[in-house]
Amino acid sequence: MTTSEQTNKKLYPAVAMYGPYTVKNVKEGEQKLWCACGLSKQQPWCDGSHKGTGIKPVKWTVNKAQRLYQICACKYTKDPPYCDATHTNLPTEILDRQEHCEDRAGHEPTKKLCTGCGWIPDF
Repeated sequence: MTTSEQTNKKLYPAVAMYGPYTVKNVKEGEQKLWCACGLSKQQPWCDGSHKGTGIKPVKWTVNKAQRLYQICACKYTKDPPYCDATHTNLPTEILDRQEHCEDRAGHEPTKKLCTGCGWIPDF
């Protein structure tokens, strides 16, 4: 695979949870880094676990005051960081992609994340 092909290759995050996180106590104007890789132990916020995956967190500035936010946990939303219910049809798509992953032989317990399919150890 050429460097150009690697650059244009779609990166698939791990699914942290199939459903949204209900977030409260954020204030208008506050800035957060939304975890886009699915590996953070401080979901839905970034803790730096993405390092080495090629996936970067999304900077979110709270744009309006409201009591609750539904923040995406599956990491496949088309409107980050907000949940758009993509998670409802995602499980079969993820399992199929993992089953047919080109790098499936490289799925080892020591690997952090396969960005070719979203596989993580102990899934």
